[in-house]
Parts: sequence; C-alpha cells; structure tokens
Amino acid sequence: MLSNKPDYPRVPSWPYFIWIVFLSIILITIVVWGVSFIVDAPLEEEAAWAVTPNPAKAPWYFIGLQELLVYFDPWIAGVVLPTQILVGLMLIPYVDVSPHAQGRYGWKDRKFAVSFFSFGLFLWFALIAVGQWFRGPSWEFYWPYFDYPLGGNVWTYPGVPLKMTTAMLGNMPNWLGAISIIVFFIGGMTLPLLFMRVSDSFKLAAIFKDYFKKLGIIRYCIIQIHVLLMLGVVGKVLLRLTFGYKYIFTTPWFHI
Repeated sequence: MLSNKPDYPRVPSWPYFIWIVFLSIILITIVVWGVSFIVDAPLEEEAAWAVTPNPAKAPWYFIGLQELLVYFDPWIAGVVLPTQILVGLMLIPYVDVSPHAQGRYGWKDRKFAVSFFSFGLFLWFALIAVGQWFRGPSWEFYWPYFDYPLGGNVWTYPGVPLKMTTAMLGNMPNWLGAISIIVFFIGGMTLPLLFMRVSDSFKLAAIFKDYFKKLGIIRYCIIQIHVLLMLGVVGKVLLRLTFGYKYIFTTPWFHI
C-alpha cells in the first residue's frame, strides 16, 4: 500500500497527536463538570411498583431502538439492525480505497462515505426525535403542544379519549412481499453495475466506473449490501406510514 512506502510523509504521534488528544480530554471533562454543577439531571420521580407510565419510554439514546419496534420484529429492531451498524463501522478500514486520504475525512476526498454516513446519522436521530417528541400514550403519534403535553405522564384532557390508530394495518401478501424483497436487493446490486456500462462521455458513469475498479467486486458487494439494508429500513418505515403495511413477509419464525 502507499502508506508502507519509505517516502510516505510521516508525523510522530508524540507529542503532536497525543498532546492534542490529552488537552481535548481535559477540556471535555471540565465542560461536563461545569454543566453538571449548573444544570440538574432531568430525572423522573421514583418508580411506583403498581403504576406503569403510559407511554413507558426508554432513555433518549435507546428510544431510537424503541421506535424501530413499531416497524420491525423485536429481534430485527433490537439485534439485527444494531449489529449490522456495528459490523459496517468495523468494516470501514477494510473497504477504504483512498490511502492517499488517510486522516482526511472532508467532502472533497470522501464524497460517498460522507454522504452515506451523514444520511445514516440523520436517520438515527430522526427516529430518536419521533420517539421522544411525537409519541404519546399507547405509543400513538401525537403533535407536540396540540395533542399531548410534552413531558406529561398522565392524560390531561378529561373526557377526551386516547388517540387510537385509525389506519387499518395489514400484512402484505407473502408472494408480493417475497418478490419485492428479491427485486429490491437484486436490482440494488445490479443497477449500479449496469449504470457503469453507460458511455464514458457521461461524467457520473465514468466516475463510478473508476470507483468500482478501485473497489473490486468483493468490497463493492460489502458496501452495497449495507447501503441496501439502510435504504430497506427507510422503505419499510414508509410502507407502514403510507400504505399501512405492518409486515411485508411473514413466516412462523420471523416477520419482516
């Protein structure tokens, strides 16, 4: 690799890099201490053993997973998807084909990587925002300040019933769901390759062809599978919200 060549520019990690990290740790510690002295932690009242709050919400950093439970089986939302995220992050060094840009993570050097990571980060915080601010009693969707008071733990509108889902949720027929999944993944894997065959006079096709040559077929498959899995999550959320499909493929062992 380029980084192993003797003439590759090198900078000692000590004291330049380690010193910056050390100062950053001290600064963050001081800021956290300062905030903890000024602002009290937003703790709720002690739990009552005979009273279950409605809704029962996880801490904000887990509420994205809780929101995913609306759209997927528990084992998919709580195990498969988080594992896929962690595996994808661990694979980044092995699919990186830009050794000349090591240590540089700006838009200019890594357009696709920055776009893909930013979209995934936005999606995760969007789930957190919906679960934290738009879910009320019975985990129904409520508009803040209109349907349900933010931060409340009881229904404060006497005589007004809890909102119940008006959409009739149903499952997509298995044959249609299986076809949809197969077409989605096969099309997602092959369409970029077909697009690559467009004339080189088309600038985007030429850029993709050059990128694919650097990646190779194995790294391309790894990256594209993770891209399709993330887009599949978005598609599943939209199918439920727009067409009322709870699951698109069901079996006695799992539901998708």
